[in-house]
Amino acid sequence: MKKYFRLFLIVCAVLFLPACAGILEKIPGYISGDLQTRDSVEPSPRHIIEVLQNKNRNIRTFKGTGRVNYSVKNGGTISANIAWVAGDENKLLIVLRGLMGQPLARIATDGEWLYFVSHADNSFYKKRSANASMESLISIPVKSKDIILLLSGRVPVTEFDSAVMVDQDTGPAVIVLKKRWLGVVEKIYLDESRKDAVKIELFDSMGEIIYRASFDGENNVNEYRFPSRLFVSNDKGDYFTLDLERCWTDISVSPSIFVLDPLQ
Repeated sequence: MKKYFRLFLIVCAVLFLPACAGILEKIPGYISGDLQTRDSVEPSPRHIIEVLQNKNRNIRTFKGTGRVNYSVKNGGTISANIAWVAGDENKLLIVLRGLMGQPLARIATDGEWLYFVSHADNSFYKKRSANASMESLISIPVKSKDIILLLSGRVPVTEFDSAVMVDQDTGPAVIVLKKRWLGVVEKIYLDESRKDAVKIELFDSMGEIIYRASFDGENNVNEYRFPSRLFVSNDKGDYFTLDLERCWTDISVSPSIFVLDPLQ
C-alpha cells in the first residue's frame, strides 16, 4: 500500500513539470564580473526581475485542468488527468483523476497543513507545514508556494543580494542571482525578447541543483498569460511534465476545499 500511496502522492504533488534539456546553453556556476547590491542592481536585471514577479500578480484565485506525466530514473512513467484550484495565501488543492473522471487521490494545503487522501486505499496523511515541501516523498523538493507560482505563469525568485546579466549583448540572456556567502542561488533564463522566463534553476548552498523548471507555450485567459506546458527535473533523472488544457481565473472559492479529511 505504501508503494501505491507514494506513487499517487508523487503525481499529485508535483504535477508540474520536466526540464527541457538543451533549451538554452548551460551557464557555468562561476560567473565573472562585478555584481551590484540589490539596491543598485543594473536597471535591466532589476526591471526584468520586477516584471517577472509582477506577471499575473493580480490573480487571487484560479483553477485548471490538464494531463500530468511523471517518470523516475530506471522506473516507469505514470500518466493521469489533473485538476487543481489555487487561492491566495498559499492555498492549493490538486486532484488526480482516472480515465472516467473518478478521483484517485487528492492533495491540499491551507497554508498551515498539508493533506493527502488516496481514494484507492482510503489512506489519509496530514502534516503541519506553512510551505509544504515534497522532499520527504520525492527527490525534488518543490514547495507549495513555488507550485502555485509556476501554475499561475509566474517565476519563483529566491532571496538574493546581487544580480548580473550574462550574454546581455545579443540573443537570450540569463539573470544570475547570488546570495552573500552562498554564491549562485538561482538562474533565470530569458526568451529572446527578455520579457519572459523560459527556465529557472534553483541551487542549494553546495551549488547543487535543487530543481529546474521550464515553461513552454502560452495560453491567454482574460488579461492573464499562462504557460501551456510546465516541466521540472533534478539531476538524478526524475522529471515531471504537465500539459495545461483549461484554466479559469478569479473564481469563487470556499476556504474549506483546501482542508481534507479521511472521509473525502
